[in-house]
Amino acid sequence: MITFEFYGTSHGNGYGGVIKGLPNGFTFNVDFVNKQLENRKTGYGRSGRQLDADTVMFKGFSQTVTVCGDLEFFIPNSKQENRADITALRSGHIDVVGQARYVGKTVRELNELYSARSSACYVVLGAICKQYLETYGIHTYHYTYSIGGIASRNRYRFGISEKDEHFAVFHCPCRYATNLIKQRVDEAKAAGNSLGGTAVVGACGVPMGLGQALPYYEKLDAVISANLMGIPSVKGVSFGIGDKYAQLTGKECCDKLINNNGKIEYATNNCGGIVAGITTGQDIVCKLIVKPVPTVKGVKTVDSVTLTETDAHYERADTCVVPNVGVIGENILAYVLLNQLLKQGMIK
Repeated sequence: MITFEFYGTSHGNGYGGVIKGLPNGFTFNVDFVNKQLENRKTGYGRSGRQLDADTVMFKGFSQTVTVCGDLEFFIPNSKQENRADITALRSGHIDVVGQARYVGKTVRELNELYSARSSACYVVLGAICKQYLETYGIHTYHYTYSIGGIASRNRYRFGISEKDEHFAVFHCPCRYATNLIKQRVDEAKAAGNSLGGTAVVGACGVPMGLGQALPYYEKLDAVISANLMGIPSVKGVSFGIGDKYAQLTGKECCDKLINNNGKIEYATNNCGGIVAGITTGQDIVCKLIVKPVPTVKGVKTVDSVTLTETDAHYERADTCVVPNVGVIGENILAYVLLNQLLKQGMIK
């Protein structure tokens, strides 16, 4: 079983951690991990602080790492800052609820400790797991379905959509939607506003029979959902056709089974690759609802010192993080799948 301990702060020395339980003898590429970190941090709509790509260091290794016991890593921050406390509270951040839960900590301390930047650690973990899964023909992926109400008109195709030049902008498989989204992001940035959307994360090559039906909280889709919901800005997770289930009849949404040379298989994938907490052999497909970044200009709030109305605190912020949430989600999915495969002894 894979376990981990992560530490660090948003504007301090950096982030690091220890990963335990990875299969010994497995060798992975550090450049691949750094590429995933770059995808998490950069992109159109990200703030100026994101221009410097993260670089991970593994204790005792350089370009390749061979797992032998616990694995230690560190991601140094390219810039370190000591920022003043926040009193003009923001309702969408940890500012208010954090002080109710973690009594005695300042708003700035809470923002440093529980920053979305800590997701870099989970990307390191997932990028290692991705490489291990790929040796078994299992691949995780992500794409952007919509941003700011503009949705892709094209179907995503694994290994093909990524080759389109426009895909790199928002990780969207539709060129037409990409151009419209770019305009919408520019408008939001100029207005000091932000945009949300939907990101899709998935996996192909996952065999039928992975997961379990009981207890409920250990169903594979429950475990995946719990991990994906932990990503900052994610407010909902659905599988397959998602909320369309609420609009269809049982006959309309029921997946079709076929006999393929004596083997019963799923021919359609409305369920998103999981039934009763167990994989069907089809792609696992999860849609993530991503809220707009809550640091925006011109929102009224209450000052925690004077208790008077004021403008909410604003500092350098992202305009849109939907594609980056997809990167994080894809890597977290890789961790969940590898962990489950190891637990069931389906791979070693």
